[in-house]
Amino acid sequence: MDFETKKQRALKLLAKTGMWKSTYAPPYVNLLWRFNFRCRPPHFVPFYMTFLNFSLYFGVLWGGIMWFLQWRNDGDTAGSILLKIVSAGITFGLIMTVYYALSRWYYRLPAWKDL
Repeated sequence: MDFETKKQRALKLLAKTGMWKSTYAPPYVNLLWRFNFRCRPPHFVPFYMTFLNFSLYFGVLWGGIMWFLQWRNDGDTAGSILLKIVSAGITFGLIMTVYYALSRWYYRLPAWKDL
């Protein structure tokens, strides 16, 4: 079965659960789909990939915003700023990964290969 068919099946299944569309097809995923990236809906992404994706994008985005709004004037060392970015990224990544894992379990969603 090709990717597009699996994606449509997954989206129909997720819609039947009653969860909000912004939860199972968040804006960043819709943007990637518009640019023809073949990425799965977040509920069907493996645990470690969900953690890496959320940790990296949040750490970089949040770190950049905090640098321009606060840190560049504080005189912190590069090491302490990097530690803050990594800590925030890991924390956010874990929270989102656990959220999607529990959501997968609660709605009894099948594995991607079983769609």
